[in-house]
Amino acid sequence: MKNPRIHGRCSRLVASLHGECLFLAPDLRRRVVAEMLLRINRLDAESEAGLSVWGKGLSNDLRAFARSVILERLADLHLCLGSRVAAFRALRDAALSALCGEEYDHGEESLPLRFLRIRFYYLFERMLACRDADPHLQELEIDSFLAQEARRLGGETL
Repeated sequence: MKNPRIHGRCSRLVASLHGECLFLAPDLRRRVVAEMLLRINRLDAESEAGLSVWGKGLSNDLRAFARSVILERLADLHLCLGSRVAAFRALRDAALSALCGEEYDHGEESLPLRFLRIRFYYLFERMLACRDADPHLQELEIDSFLAQEARRLGGETL
């Protein structure tokens, strides 16, 4: 009678918690981030094709909101993983996405919907807080378009 072959299995640490920072194995980290980016690309492709989960195309306002939410979640993931630079970039992209909706006539000028303006300011403030929390990011310039839109939209009139 032959002895069965015993296969040695290797184990590895794929995730651990260091303080408030989550450590993921590099391949797992890449897969999770790639999945979130795939969601963004899928949303963009569906909107270009005029499709959505509900069978009709999303309005530009809803698409801008959905894209900014996905990018904010990506930023939260990067913050949890301890990558403030990537989180800063994702928050910047989320704030820019919140401005991609339609503009409506408000008398003297055209502005995005109120909920998108509120979302923009929320993301803009999170981006500034993320930059201020890390000494390496304090040297980064805020996108001039974002600063200009923040001034144009006038946050105190929301």
